[in-house]
This record gives sequence, C-alpha cells and structure tokens, in this order.
Amino acid sequence: MDFIWLPVLQLTEIEGQLIITGHSLGGSVASLFTLCLLDANILKPKCRPICITFGSPLIGGFGLQHSIWNSFFLHVVSNQDPVPGLFLPSGRSPPTSSHSQTTGYKPFGTYLLCSELGCACFDNPDLILGLLKVISSEVAGGFKDVDYGEILRNLKERAICKGLPQVGERFADPLSAGIIMELETIGFNQTKLLQHNIDINTVISTMEEEARNLTQKNKDSGAKKLNKIKIDMARLEWYKKNPKVLNMGYYDCFKIKGSKTDLKVEGFSEFLTDYWKDMVAQVQRKPQKEGATFRTRWLYAGTVYRRMVEPLEIAAFYGEGGKDYMKNKRSAHYKLLQQWYEEDVKPPSRDKLDSKKQKVSSILTEDSCFWAHVEEAILSCELLKSENCTLEQGKSSWDNLVKFEEYVMEQINNYAVSPEIFLGESSFMKWWGLYEGYIDTCSNSHRSPLISFMKNGSDRLYG
Repeated sequence: MDFIWLPVLQLTEIEGQLIITGHSLGGSVASLFTLCLLDANILKPKCRPICITFGSPLIGGFGLQHSIWNSFFLHVVSNQDPVPGLFLPSGRSPPTSSHSQTTGYKPFGTYLLCSELGCACFDNPDLILGLLKVISSEVAGGFKDVDYGEILRNLKERAICKGLPQVGERFADPLSAGIIMELETIGFNQTKLLQHNIDINTVISTMEEEARNLTQKNKDSGAKKLNKIKIDMARLEWYKKNPKVLNMGYYDCFKIKGSKTDLKVEGFSEFLTDYWKDMVAQVQRKPQKEGATFRTRWLYAGTVYRRMVEPLEIAAFYGEGGKDYMKNKRSAHYKLLQQWYEEDVKPPSRDKLDSKKQKVSSILTEDSCFWAHVEEAILSCELLKSENCTLEQGKSSWDNLVKFEEYVMEQINNYAVSPEIFLGESSFMKWWGLYEGYIDTCSNSHRSPLISFMKNGSDRLYG
C-alpha cells in the first residue's frame, strides 16, 4: 500500500488551502479520500481539506451524518441529475420524519441544490433526503449529462430577484417568503412537493425554526451571557484558591464535596460546559476559514475554561468509582479545544520557560487531564499491591506507572503543573505514598528522575 500513500504523504507539505473535488461517482471517491485525510490527521492544521462534489451519490450512514467533519463537505446537486439518488433509502416518508438510524445511506455536509433558475443551501439532513427523493423520482428513467460547469457559470453571472405577490398572504413575512422563493428557485413548488407526500408547510416550519433558533442563539451569546460567563469563571478562580487551607487543591476538595460551596461550583461548571459545548459546535458548523478565525479569537478563553473545569468533571467521575476517564467519559468538546490549542501553540523557548518558572505558583495545570492520569496511576498501584493481581496485570500496571513517572517529570520540567499537586492531602501525594511504599517494600532497584525529585525534597521548592 506504500505506493498509494506516497503521493498522499506529499500533501503534508502543502501550505495553502487544499480543495478536493469530484463529479458523479468521482465525488464519492473525493469524499472518501477527504475522510481518510481527516481521520489520518496528517495535514498541517491550517491546510485541512475542503471537499466539493458535483452530482455525487450518498456514501455514508447515520454515524457519518453526525460526525464532527460535516463542515468540510459541500455537495452540489442539479435538479436534473439522477446520480445523487442512486442509493437513496426506499419509502415515501416526509423529510422531517425520523428515518432509521442504523440502515440506509444518508446525506452529510452542506448541500447546494441547483436548477436553471438558481440555487439554495440546506444543512438539515432529513430535509435534504426528502428533496433528493423528489429529484430522483422526477428524473427517473434514464441518465442525462448535467453540465455543472455551466450551472456554476450561470449562478455566478445571474442575480435572481423575485417579488412577493406569488407567495400569498400566508407567507407575507420576509422569512417565510424567502424560504418559499428558495424552494421555488430550485424547482420545489407546493404542487410538486405534495405529489411526493411532502407538506410544504412542514418544510417551511422546519426551516423557519432552524433560522429562528440560530438567531436566538446569537442573541443568547450577547453581553448578558458573556457577563455571566465571566462571573462564573471568577467564582471558580476563588474556589480554586480557597481549599489550600485544607492542605489540598481544588480538585481534591471538589472530589470529596465536603461543603455547600462544592455543590454551587457544580452548577457554575455545568453552565460553563453547556456554553462551551455550544461554542465548539458553532465552530464545527462554520466554513473552515471563518471557523479558524473564530477559533483563534476564543482560544485563550476556551483553554482557561478547559483547564479550570475539566478537572472537576474528572473528580466527579473518579469520585463515583469510574475508571479510564480518557476512554469512557471525556467529552468531544474538551478534545477539540485541546487539539485547537496544540495546533496554535509553539513549544516554549528557554526564555519562556524561565518566565513560566517565575509564575508557576499561580498557574493552572496545563494538561486538563492531569488528574485523570493521577487517578489511573493510583489504580495501578492498588492493583500491584492486590493479592489478586495476575502476572500480566502486574506487568501492565508497572509499565503504566513508569510512563506516568516520565509524563509527570516532563510536566514539572516545563513548569506545566500547579504546585498544589504537592500539597499533603492531594491525590498526587496519595499516589506518591502508594508508589514509594511499593518500591521500598519490593526492594525495587528502579530509579528515575521523578523518584529523585520527590525523595530529595525538590517538590517543596517547586513554585
């Protein structure tokens, strides 16, 4: 397979925008190739591909339809082209009904439906599916060559203006009228939709609701909501500083939930999480260039949120007896916020490390999953000391602990962890007690930079 991937690897050197296109079945190949590139994650962060297909049939199911990569795909479809309807699921259900979530091909990405008169964009997958069924039935009975180049040239040259009289009094408001004109422009009038068991009122209501929801979300993200975000972050900052009098950091304080304040903090963090989940989802839906600008503008605030709030989720998860947070619990929005941060941030220089050293006493631990690694290390220590530990489990646990040591020492060397991890009642010090005891009991000759760091008291000088 090397001969296939060799040209692909050359794409990693691209500096500008990568656009992948394909026509008809070639569009399906283009989509699959784009998905491979996105999944392999081999391109430079600012050069991720955009796939534009012309008259391409469906290729994916429910899982792909709800993937995080929808914003990378634009599918152009003519109302005279039968090919996009090749793999449509059977049935005549309306576009807003619930389709099977486990079988059948389904649209994903954005669709630009075109006619001789103009075009209209759609993102709602159920609505797209219904309209594709209409197109498929209208052009059934033979394949015809559709000149997408001519369609695009016409769209570029022609500006279509229609009056409102033909939409009737029922749709006199601008939003409804605009939706009707969009549908009629691409050949979907009320009569045609009814012939295919699609109620135009339902279609219009669906599109109106989506438009109004988007408008409302934009309003909600205004000054009032941003002000609440700032207040809740300030409250969390206060909470972070307060538990040190108990000889533990805010992670462990929240984990044991010994006061009413801990419950209030849970409410703050839930509100912040809902906000940032929505923000990340908005970025995913935006065109790539616009989304990148949006990302950069919000990246600092999102990083502070992630470093402050995710440890609280980790504390709750392990406090309830959970295992393997990274695999079983971590939210996709945390992963994306971390990924975007790592794509934009360069490794620290020597001068920057010196600056970080001076400020380390007040920092947030940079890896928001640090405490998840600590908890897994504690579980590994407990398993090693257990009488029921098998030889295979023992080897795996020991390997994990050695990796954890290396990870922690790297964080310390980069001044990337808060000094609060060394407070006497912290989970990290609990791990160290278990680990040190295991090494001493087993007369283990294992030595490492972290063991030396802890045994010679350097932890007390950190920060």
